[in-house]
Amino acid sequence: MRQHFNISSEPVTADVIKAFIQEASTGATVIFEGIVRPDQMGEQEQVAIIEYEGLPEMAIKELEKISMQLQSQFDIQSIYFHHLLGKVAVGQTAVWVGISAKHRKDCFGALDVLMDEVKRTVPIFKKEIGQENSTKWVVPTLQNEKK
Repeated sequence: MRQHFNISSEPVTADVIKAFIQEASTGATVIFEGIVRPDQMGEQEQVAIIEYEGLPEMAIKELEKISMQLQSQFDIQSIYFHHLLGKVAVGQTAVWVGISAKHRKDCFGALDVLMDEVKRTVPIFKKEIGQENSTKWVVPTLQNEKK
C-alpha cells in the first residue's frame, strides 16, 4: 500500500493528493478537507483562528500505526495525509486526506476510522484564538465531533 504522511506549515492541493492516490486499479477515491469553522468561544466570541502545534516525528509514527490498523480493517490501496502547523484562519483547510480503494465502502470506512484515531492518538494540538484574541486550548475528544 502506498502512503504519504506530512505535518507542515505549507498547504497542499487536491490535485497533488489525487495524483498520489489514483492507480489503474482504483475504483474509488475520497478526498477530505478539514476546514476551520467559527465555533462559539464563550457567550459572545467566535473562533477566528486555530493555531496548531505538534510533534511531527511522533505524529508520523502514530500515523504509520494507524495505517497498519486501517490495512487490517479495509481493502485500501493508498493513503495521503497532510496536516498544517501554525495559524489557520476560519474558512481555511487545516487537514487533507486522500484514500483510494477498489470499492467506496473501504474508502469511507477508512477515512472515518483514520480521523477518529488522529484525534485520539496523533500529537497535534490546537489552540482556538477568538475574534477578541482570547485563547483556549482544545482537548481532543471524539465527543466534540458528535455534538
